[in-house]
Amino acid sequence: MRGTCIIRSPPPPAASRRRSMAHPRFRAGAEVEITSPIHRLRGTLFPGRIVAPSRRKPNSFLVEYRTLVAPSDACRPSRPYREEVPVGLLRPAPPAEAEAGPGPGPGGRGFRLGDAVDAFLNGGWWEGAITKELKNARFMVYFRCVKREYRFDAAELRLHREWVNGNWAPPFEDEGEDGDDDDGDGEEVTSTMGEKSGDVFRIAKGVFTKGALVEVRSDEDGLQGAWFAATIINKVAKNRFFIEYQTLRAEDNSSEYLREQVAASHMRPYPPETFVIDPYERNASVDALYNEGWWEGTVERVLDRMQYRVYFKGTEDRMVCHHSELRLHQDWVNGKWVMPS
Repeated sequence: MRGTCIIRSPPPPAASRRRSMAHPRFRAGAEVEITSPIHRLRGTLFPGRIVAPSRRKPNSFLVEYRTLVAPSDACRPSRPYREEVPVGLLRPAPPAEAEAGPGPGPGGRGFRLGDAVDAFLNGGWWEGAITKELKNARFMVYFRCVKREYRFDAAELRLHREWVNGNWAPPFEDEGEDGDDDDGDGEEVTSTMGEKSGDVFRIAKGVFTKGALVEVRSDEDGLQGAWFAATIINKVAKNRFFIEYQTLRAEDNSSEYLREQVAASHMRPYPPETFVIDPYERNASVDALYNEGWWEGTVERVLDRMQYRVYFKGTEDRMVCHHSELRLHQDWVNGKWVMPS
């Protein structure tokens, strides 16, 4: 983004790619869990994978279930069930962790009486609570949705976790090999991501944990000010992390994504989703998706067909962007996301 010019947006065939980049966790082939929209199954999480962004519905994806089969007949053999679901019903598949029944084990602590757990039943994960510990690493689990108890082996259970703003809650326990944290629970660092105002922000403990989705700021020539989605692989030193980018390739035409070490001061949590249906107004603060990253800008002019001319103060460039290529600008301040007033 150099020189004062207006760069026209790419033609419509790139629309599905833009939608995929706007949700970097949900690339084609990504393993996910899908919340059922069916009322009697509400709250159940089914394993599946992303096939492609929806061509018909914004912020939706075509998914293929791992455990559900489409109706079949004599002319058409059974096959995995596919459907389009909104992004709000998707979350990444949680990392595997080895639970060890009633006692401590290699993957961390075992299950305990009263634990909130997910139990694998009828092809999906159902939320419940352990009400009784049995022999041979078996447990009774109570499901509030049906007001009944069932017996499960430890291998059929996992601790219940929620996916909140790009992080697992509660977070997964580190294996103790990612750095020098005493408690292995994440990194508490001092970040200087607010240099425009001269503020120094403190990152909340647990934000920068293994597997967390973050955004990384580039200082490379021509990329200053751009934020790129990435996943934390592990911590390599105090205030330094090894990350894998979600959209940047290691080399041109490579199928592998770029990995590198970055300082915590160049990272921030991935912003929460903000869906804007109405057109942006003039002078709105936005981030524009361009060259695989998000660039801070201002809507300079509202055009026809849900397009805008956006001005980038940092580079003094202007670019025409479609509504789907923009998101509301947010700043990470004192452990919270803040929108400009």
